[in-house]
Amino acid sequence: MERVDPLSLMDDFTAYMNQMMGPYFSPLATGEGSWTPLSDMSESADAYHVDIELPGVSRDDVTVDIEGQELTVSGEFHREDHGDGTGRRSSRREGRFEFGLRLPHAVDAAKCSAELEDGVLCLTIPKTASEGHRTIEIK
Repeated sequence: MERVDPLSLMDDFTAYMNQMMGPYFSPLATGEGSWTPLSDMSESADAYHVDIELPGVSRDDVTVDIEGQELTVSGEFHREDHGDGTGRRSSRREGRFEFGLRLPHAVDAAKCSAELEDGVLCLTIPKTASEGHRTIEIK
């Protein structure tokens, strides 16, 4: 009896689902062949904290941009060549990636900080002082 590799079956199923559903659920902004890294966002009284998983990605291959309330993290993961060996299996994503997030509150882009450690990009994005609620008189 032939032995079936369950991981190979999952890879085949994932590829099939991506082929079928990709045109309906792919983010238009990221483009062909790109991917979105996993992330967590939390909020304190004075800042947003965003952690983005980027294992194996060099800090030189990552760009962090903030414009208004829009955060964009983009870059590229380059797979290491391990000599003349034959690749047997890979489920890691490679190539261009893009992560986008609209923050719910105005932020101070000049005071943002970013640190890439142990494959996790940690962003601290301070909020700006709000002008509060204001009622506008209609003339």
